[in-house]
This record gives sequence, structure tokens and C-alpha cells, in this order.
Amino acid sequence: MFHWDKALTDYAKEHPELVKEDYKKLLKEVSQSKAVYKGKPLPFLYYPCVYSQDDIERFETITKDIFKIVNKSIDIYMKYPEVRPVWGFSKSLESLVLIPHDYHANVPMGRFDFFYYPDGHYQFCELNTDGTSAMNEETPLTDILLKSEGLKPFLELYQVKRFELYESWVDEVSNIYDEFVKSGHERAEKPYVIIMDFIAKGSPHEFEIFKETFIEKGYDCDIVSPETLSYKEGHLYVKDKKVDIVYRRLVTRDLMEAYEDLQDLVEGIKANKTCFIGSMKTQIVHTKKYFEALHHPLVRKYFSESDLEYIDAHIPFTAPLVKGENYDEYMDNKDSYIIKPIDFYASKGVYAGYEHSLEKWKTLLEEGVKEGYIIQKYCKKSQHLNLYFDGNQDLHVKKMNTITGLFVYNEKLKGVFTRASLNGVISDLNNGYSLSSIVFK
Repeated sequence: MFHWDKALTDYAKEHPELVKEDYKKLLKEVSQSKAVYKGKPLPFLYYPCVYSQDDIERFETITKDIFKIVNKSIDIYMKYPEVRPVWGFSKSLESLVLIPHDYHANVPMGRFDFFYYPDGHYQFCELNTDGTSAMNEETPLTDILLKSEGLKPFLELYQVKRFELYESWVDEVSNIYDEFVKSGHERAEKPYVIIMDFIAKGSPHEFEIFKETFIEKGYDCDIVSPETLSYKEGHLYVKDKKVDIVYRRLVTRDLMEAYEDLQDLVEGIKANKTCFIGSMKTQIVHTKKYFEALHHPLVRKYFSESDLEYIDAHIPFTAPLVKGENYDEYMDNKDSYIIKPIDFYASKGVYAGYEHSLEKWKTLLEEGVKEGYIIQKYCKKSQHLNLYFDGNQDLHVKKMNTITGLFVYNEKLKGVFTRASLNGVISDLNNGYSLSSIVFK
């Protein structure tokens, strides 16, 4: 997979002053761009993660294969009530999950994160199907890094493909809305789309670009906070304007925490007259208990033998963190495990055993038991070379731990998002970096 990284970093070692000066310029450009995460300039690495056309074809196969499991999982949840306690949803959430959505895709948008190894093997870390984000990290960063001095010689030798993540989504929303209308719903002459999330928790730059793209494609569009919606006769309204399509960026956890204050929204979901993209059943896959469910005997009996072989090869063992028969194993073999809260996001509360002393790990396990965590087999590191600039902005070549995310729209691969860190848990909370992702032909 990563056969480009050595050539790129070797070039940097041969031209250190050129690259160091260029990096300073890029830092300034990123700080003045829309490449923003939580109000701050995006931490990034100098070189993009370069994939080959073979990698992309493999990613397309991975997308098809994991969707077989995803869709079968959702069908199992919907058809067999006895499995639902494995997910542990509240009755209020379960009632929303069971509502039909009147279009094909159970998961209209997702970012499926996995560890991708040089031999083509892979293991999933998690499936983000709820409030999927980071388009605004990938797109402006690629705009800037494609102009870097360290990449210039390679751009003269290879064709470059990059990923478009905004128009492609609006096009798929159009396809999903067409399906929704064909299922018996009335078509609006000029559909009114709302991008829905709590404004303080959302991604404002990303939302604005999506809004502009919807408008350019002929839609009416606003960014709307859910508590401002009103419900009347089966439909949701923004003031006196009827909503036709909801692009739901509001994560299920946030919705359920504010459930009593969002009853108009809840009634709108239950009425099923508005095209919600996506429906609440995405939580079946989004929750970190999903991997636990895939390893649970109550659920596994509904999968075929080939399905189970796929799950065991690509979904790490996951179980509730309890003081049961395996607890001593978790303590004695800390380097083999990672613990996670069930439904936080942005890697909050995630701890890898190998990064902590035995005493600290035992404390983390005790706290995790009380908080209802899951425990998971720690996947081996996926690594590639990139440049690391220390506090003096001196250049070093480092092996970075990486995670690859596939943006999937309407069950189709549309882009790649790569993150890296020197630490075991790859996120902004653990000194993580975003990488531009491109394809060399």
C-alpha cells in the first residue's frame, strides 16, 4: 500500500531546507484557510497519504463487503426482537429506530474507519454512520498541499486523482429523494433541505459549503438547529416553511440527551412524511456496541458461515467490560486490549493498554466497568512514513500510526480520509494529524 511514502520522505531528506521553508508557508496557508477543526487550524502532516489505483479498487470491494454485513445486521435487528437487548437502546430510541425510511440505503452516509496493512489485509476500527464529518478537513487541505514544493517533482511524473465530497453528496441526496418520492410521498417543486445539528456542536465551515452546494444544485437550503423546528399535521417547519429533506448531522446521542426538549422533531420523525437522511436506524451500526453485537451468539446465529468468517477476520473481538471470567485476561494482557465508552465520539475516553502502566491500566479498567465501557482486541498498527516537525521546526522522518476512513454516500465509495499519530489512539485528543489523501496513477 504505502510504497510512495519512502520516495516522498527520501526527497525531503535530500532537500531539507526547501521542505522546511515550504512547511512554514503551508502552516500559514492552513491557518488562513477553511481547514478548521473545533475552531482551530487543522493539525496536518506535510505529505499526503498517497494511494494507488489498486488500493482504490480494493477499497471499493471493501465497501461492498462491509455493506453486506451492515445491511444484514440492520435486517436482523428489525426482524428479530430477541436480539435488540444486545444493543441496549432505550425504549424511546428503539421506537425511533424501528420507523421505516422509504428509500433503499439503510446507511445513506458513513465514514468507515479501518487499519489498512501493506499486504491488503484490514481490520475495522469503527463505523461512523451518524453525523459523519471531516469533509472540510480533507478538501481544503488537499487544495493547499497539492501546491507543496515537496510534492511538485512527483506531480510532474504521475497523474493525480483527488476526491470530491460535496457535489457528490448532493447528487446522492437527489437520488435518495427520488426513491422517497417513488415510494408514495409528494414531490416538492423546489425541495427545501435543512442541514440539522446543534449549531454549537456542528461544523460551521463544512455546513456552509454543503449549503452553498445544495443551492447551486437547485435546492432551497438552511442550516437549522433542531430545537427551532415546529411540527404540524405530520410535517416539520422552520417558521412557516415546510421541510422536505433533513440532512441529519445531529448525532443520536445528542438527540436523545435533549429528547424531552425536541418533541416536535421526534413527532416529525415518527410521522415519516419528511425525507430524513439518515434515519435513526443508522445507530444500529454507529454505536460502539455494534462490534459487540457482531460477536454475540444471539446475533451471530442469523449470519451465514461466510458472513461469520468475514466478521472474525475484519471485526476485532469486542465485549462488554465486566468483572467476568475474562477480567484477569484483560488485566494480565493489557497490551492486547483497548477500552472505549459506548457512545462518545472523537475518541473521547478511549484508552489503549500498551500506552499505560499496569497500575494505571487496572485503574482504567475499574473505572470502565463502572461507566459501562466495552473492551476490544487491539488491532496491530498500520504505519507509514511521513515528516514530523518538532518544536524548533526541525525535520524528522517518522513512522506514523495511521487509520484510513472511507467516505461512503448511498453505499458508494466517494472519498478517503486518512489520520495519523505517533500515539496508539489516533485522534485530535491524542496529538493526531489529518492527512490529505490522493491517488497516483
